[in-house]
Amino acid sequence: MSQSLIFDMDGTLFQTDKILEISLEDTFNHLRDINEWDTVTPINKYREIMGVPLPKVWEALMPNHSNEIREQTDIYFLERLIENIRSGKGALYPNVMEVFSHLKEND
Repeated sequence: MSQSLIFDMDGTLFQTDKILEISLEDTFNHLRDINEWDTVTPINKYREIMGVPLPKVWEALMPNHSNEIREQTDIYFLERLIENIRSGKGALYPNVMEVFSHLKEND
């Protein structure tokens, strides 16, 4: 009988912190480019609320923006996260691949 295991990638297998702030900076640069933001990226405020659902993140970081702009920002942020992963800016935690190889080899 085949077994299956489910793992949480975010912060468990994958070092999400390596791409979160880069992606946030990318996102706020985009907002500046489209004239929806005119100050520094609120990295410190983001650090205070890290871990809350993304809709709450955008409410906290962009309280004066419409839900539509926040939703668009969320989409852009997720695209940047994916692109930053694909471009090698993220990383698995040490030994993740070895653990999976061991699990597979030992059924």
